[in-house]
Amino acid sequence: MKNADTGPTGLKAIRNSLLFRSLAYADFRVLWLSTTSHQLGQGMQQVLLGWLVFEMTGSGGMVGAIYAARSAPNLVVGLAAGPIADRVDRRTMLRASVWGMGAVALAMALLLGTGQLLVWHLVIGAILLGTLQAFYTISRQVYVYDVVGAGGAINGIAMINLAQRVGQVMGSLAGGVLIAWEPALSALVMGVSYIFGALILYRLRQAGDSAPPTREPLKENLANYFRSLRNNRVMLSLMISTAAAEMLGFSHQVMLPILAKEVLQVGPVGLGILTAFRFVGGAVGVLVLTLLGEVRHRGTILLVALALFGVGEVLLGQAPNYVMAVVFVTMINSMAAVTDVLHQSLLQLSVSNEQRGRAMGSWIVGIGTAPVGQLEVGYLAELTNARIALLVNGLALATLALVMAVSMPRLRQL
Repeated sequence: MKNADTGPTGLKAIRNSLLFRSLAYADFRVLWLSTTSHQLGQGMQQVLLGWLVFEMTGSGGMVGAIYAARSAPNLVVGLAAGPIADRVDRRTMLRASVWGMGAVALAMALLLGTGQLLVWHLVIGAILLGTLQAFYTISRQVYVYDVVGAGGAINGIAMINLAQRVGQVMGSLAGGVLIAWEPALSALVMGVSYIFGALILYRLRQAGDSAPPTREPLKENLANYFRSLRNNRVMLSLMISTAAAEMLGFSHQVMLPILAKEVLQVGPVGLGILTAFRFVGGAVGVLVLTLLGEVRHRGTILLVALALFGVGEVLLGQAPNYVMAVVFVTMINSMAAVTDVLHQSLLQLSVSNEQRGRAMGSWIVGIGTAPVGQLEVGYLAELTNARIALLVNGLALATLALVMAVSMPRLRQL
């Protein structure tokens, strides 16, 4: 790669190490730091949205609805943002999306500080944040591949996912404390974190050696996107498994504010700690996957992780106390991180270089099904309770992973 540092001995050692080799690239280091700052804001957002809407409404269904509002844009955005990422400079797309998230967070802080925040404000804010996050995620993950190339794709994506978890741990812990002190301050710090992340992105220097040198017209790009979905069965299988993980697995986050407030009775600080351990678990999963290197049978590992993801949800639903809830949240999200990294890397490796943006677009479409699971688990908890909702979704995910292992042999063989 042209932007790999080849001078200092220390950076050569990093490039040759199994875990940190992606950090040998200057632009990757910039992206890693920006991601950490951006995800600090995301960690705060995760705690703040759920806590505020549950405080304002007392409804588990509304907690599910607010997370669904944040995820819903992915279904539409993924169709457009993927092809756009194949046409425009990924760095421009990154900067614009993060600036937008900063503006939304600051507007939320203003409304909270002046006592004017209403539930519909939160819903609109969640939709905007979800839309901008979809553009950001596609452009960031494709840019990682641009910088590190096919040989370093899994390591690069895993390291960026590690940056996500580092930032989210700090953000969720800080968010829980700041909400207990002053919710408006939490939203303000969230906005500042996004803005700082955007400013760091101006240090990116190169488009990346893997970036396609020519750009298709948008209409042709969109047509090729749907053609790829129709003809590339691996890409379609990965999109389906992404959707399964989102609807039945990642929707467990809806239950955390309810568990913290009503079942475990630990308040916003306790919710912040639970949320932080979501991201600690994610970091553990990413580190383990990175240390394994370029493993074989990645499709089988993906399916095993999906099954264990579901088992973890079942255990969380039966957790007898707060400490065990923290343990099971950590386990769940270790598996969640493994599925995320493998979905993102395998999708990009399953297509040609010119189609990697649309491959990540199909991943965004897959995670766009999350509102189905978030609404389902929220309203199921309202009809029964949080423990039963987690039990049902966990069993469904574990069962679905087994069904996919039998019915999708090509996915198993990746």
